[in-house]
Amino acid sequence: MKRVLQSVLLSSLVALAFTLSNVATMADAQRRHRGRAREPARPTQAPNSDAIAPALGDIHWGMTKDEVLRYFTKQVREEFHPALTKAPGAIEEDQIRHQMSEKILRIRDSYIQFHGQTTGYDSGFLRPEFTHNNGESMLRVQTDQSDDYYFFIRGRLWKWYRAFNSTVFGGATFDQFAAALQGRFGPAWERNEPTHEGGERVHWLEWQDDATHLRAVDNNSFYGFYCLVFESKETLERLAELRPNRSRPEAHGHSLVDAVTSGEGDTASPDTNPDIIDRITGHIRNRQDAPEGDGDNHQSHGGSGDTVGNDPLRGL
Repeated sequence: MKRVLQSVLLSSLVALAFTLSNVATMADAQRRHRGRAREPARPTQAPNSDAIAPALGDIHWGMTKDEVLRYFTKQVREEFHPALTKAPGAIEEDQIRHQMSEKILRIRDSYIQFHGQTTGYDSGFLRPEFTHNNGESMLRVQTDQSDDYYFFIRGRLWKWYRAFNSTVFGGATFDQFAAALQGRFGPAWERNEPTHEGGERVHWLEWQDDATHLRAVDNNSFYGFYCLVFESKETLERLAELRPNRSRPEAHGHSLVDAVTSGEGDTASPDTNPDIIDRITGHIRNRQDAPEGDGDNHQSHGGSGDTVGNDPLRGL
């Protein structure tokens, strides 16, 4: 009889434990369900575009700085080759070679590593695109159509930021610019929100393919240009890991700002620095005070009809 009572008691305890386990499981499932209900809906993903890879051309993610420099050195030499073959004499050929060497040197000298020092880019439109003290660097290449910025992290290329010169879109609205882009890349996911944490709300478009995320951003309201940003999706997914140092250098005085805020500018002509805003924000675009032919003074070689409506991506 005693054994029977022990068996019944043991069975009851097992059943009770099983019941309590089920109750706990159901409660946990309900909590998870309520948590999911509070989460915002996942946004629709950017549409795929087969035109992104061709736009990148021979540039590919993971290239080193030296590989990118060799690529653009070759591009510049090919650009000057026709003029060299047509040079009427040794003096003219030397002049052309000097121009070619100067252009290659400008690209090499543009390389900057973000080690915590104050740079002209810390308060400009590129500020959200990089961090300091995380092994990041950048190379700048100027063309007639754009200023191109190639970003590296841990020594590998992961982003191409193309800022179109104002002469390229010729007064076109962002809607017209977007329409031309969608003619190239297909229908986009259109958004009106900050592109980065703490940023201002802006109008932008998105596309993607297997390796690349592409956004087109309306920076015209303040900076006066539109841009395309190509980014490695693999790197984007690892940015939190690749950027352990979130600190940013303190903003220091800027010589141009100091000149404006001090009494220094009181006696100066108001037209001395007509592009003062562009300089203060860390980048001189279409400098009005540059000498003719200066590398910073990008002017389109096309006629008046050569605008964004025709092809905003010529040169890609």
